[in-house]
Amino acid sequence: MERHNIKEAKKYSVIAALAVLILLGSVICFNVVVDPYAMYRLVEVRGLNTHKPAVYHRVRLAKAYEVRRLKPQAIILGTSRSHLGLRPTHEGWQQEATRRYNLAFDGATTKEMYYYLLHAHALQPLRQVVLGLDTYHPTEAPATVRPDFDAQILAWPGARTSVLGMLLADLKILVSIDTLKASINTLRAQDDGEPEWFASDGQRLGEVFFRRSGENFVKFGPRAYFEEIDRLEVGFKTEGMNPAPVKVSRRPAASPVNGDETSLEYIRRIVEFCRAEHIDLRLFLTPEHAHQMEISSAVGAWASIEQGKRALVKLLREDAAKHPGELPISLYDFSGYSTVTTEALPKQGSRAEMSYYWDSSHFKETVGDMVLDRLFGYTRPGRPVPDDFGIMLTPDTIELELQNTRTLQAAYRRSHPEDIASIRSLVEKGTGRKANDSSVAIVISPSQ
Repeated sequence: MERHNIKEAKKYSVIAALAVLILLGSVICFNVVVDPYAMYRLVEVRGLNTHKPAVYHRVRLAKAYEVRRLKPQAIILGTSRSHLGLRPTHEGWQQEATRRYNLAFDGATTKEMYYYLLHAHALQPLRQVVLGLDTYHPTEAPATVRPDFDAQILAWPGARTSVLGMLLADLKILVSIDTLKASINTLRAQDDGEPEWFASDGQRLGEVFFRRSGENFVKFGPRAYFEEIDRLEVGFKTEGMNPAPVKVSRRPAASPVNGDETSLEYIRRIVEFCRAEHIDLRLFLTPEHAHQMEISSAVGAWASIEQGKRALVKLLREDAAKHPGELPISLYDFSGYSTVTTEALPKQGSRAEMSYYWDSSHFKETVGDMVLDRLFGYTRPGRPVPDDFGIMLTPDTIELELQNTRTLQAAYRRSHPEDIASIRSLVEKGTGRKANDSSVAIVISPSQ
C-alpha cells in the first residue's frame, strides 16, 4: 500500500511538473509572438502586435534588443535631449557607417552609456559614436543606474559568458507576469489610435510626440508647457534642499566615493574604450535653454558646472598626451548663452511655438542638425550655424570661455528681468531660502 502511495505521489509530481512546464512554455510562446517590448520582431501582424505601447515605458530594454537586431556601426549616446534632437540620418555621418542608431534614452547616466557602448560594440564593431553630455554628467558624483537598467540583457566584448547570461535574462523577461500583462495590453491597444513616435532608427520624433492628443504641449500651449518643465526642473534640482531639523546620528560617516565609480570616471572609460577600439568619438555638451542654466545658477550649482567643464578639458588633454600620433578628441560646448539658447519665449497666452525648443530642456531637430553640423564639420546651404553656437573648449581657452559665458549670462539677466524673477521665485519656493545671486566660480586651472 505504501509503495502504491509513493508511486501515485511520483505520478502526480510528474503531472504537476509537466503542467507547469506547459504553462510556462505557453506564456513564453505567447510573449514571443506578441512581443510587447519589441525584443525579437519575429511576428508582425497588423491588428495583433504592430503597435507596442509598452516600448514607450521600457526604452532601455527595447533599445538593447533593437541594437541586437540592427547591429549598428554608428550610435548616439545621451539623455532624452539627444534621443529627441539628433538624427541618425544626418548627412555628416561617416558614409561607411551605413547602419546608424540613436541609442540615447531618458535620464541616461554615464555608467549606463558606457555599458550600452560596450553592448553595441560587442555585437558589431563601431566606427563612430556621438556622445551628448548634460552639464551634470562630468562630476565626481557617484555613478548610478536607473531602476529599469538591466546589465544582464547586454553583451560584453569578448565575453563568451555574456551570451548565456543574455539568454537567461531573456527567459526571465519572457516568463514574467509583467511581460504577460504587457502582451495582453498590447493586444487591447491595437486600435487606440495612438501615433508612433519611436522611429525605427531609435530617435524620438518630437513632431509626433509633443503633438499627441491630450499632451500638455497641445492642451495648454507651448508657453505654458515650457513653464511647466521649468517648475519640474526646479523641483528636481531642489529636491532634499528644504531645511530640516538636525538629527544626531550614531551611524558612521559615509565613505568617500570610489574614484573609479564616479560619473566623470565613466566618461573617461568611454573615451579610453573608443581610443582603444579606434572608434571616431564626437563629444559635446547639450544645448539646454538659458532658463535651465539660470535654474542651475539659482540653486547654487554654477560652480559645479564650470568645474565639470574644466574636468572634461583636463580628461581630453590627458587622453591626447597618451596618443600623440592621433587626432585629439574635441569638446564642443553648446550649453552656454547663444543666439540659439537664449531664444525668447512666446507671449503669455500665445499658442505660438518656439523655433528651437519644445521646452527649456529639449531642443528641436533643427537645433540637433546644427549640433551635428558643427561636430562633423558639415555645411549645408540654407542651414548656417550661428558663430556663437558650439564653442570648442581647450586647455588654452577654457578659462576665457568660462568668463565669456559669465559675461553673456549677466547680459541675459539684464535683458530678461521677468524671466529671471520668475525662476528665482520658483527656486525660493522650492528651497525655502533665497536663490543664489552669483554665477562667479572659483577659477581653477585645468592642470589642478
